[in-house]
Amino acid sequence: MPLESWATEATFALNLFTLLATTVASVFSTIAALGFRGTPWGRTLAPLPVVFVALTVSTTVTIHPTTPPHGGWAASVCWLVAVAAIAVTCWRFVSLTAELEVAA
Repeated sequence: MPLESWATEATFALNLFTLLATTVASVFSTIAALGFRGTPWGRTLAPLPVVFVALTVSTTVTIHPTTPPHGGWAASVCWLVAVAAIAVTCWRFVSLTAELEVAA
């Protein structure tokens, strides 16, 4: 089996695994965010579903056969949204654990 074919198959398999993992994480993070809604921890967890949905969409775009191998601009926008939501989550977590008021 040529290396290029093997690498392509492995990349596709890893992308499918990533798609499955981020889909499951989206469901669980949504359940957690809704379960803690109205509490300080709920505000901290609120951006997590956005992170996992953005990563799921990014992986879906990357796997789709009509897009470039790297996913193109759509994947880049999804990653930008995910990184911004991660930054918000981190800030809220640090603020909460440092006993600072979590601002909207």
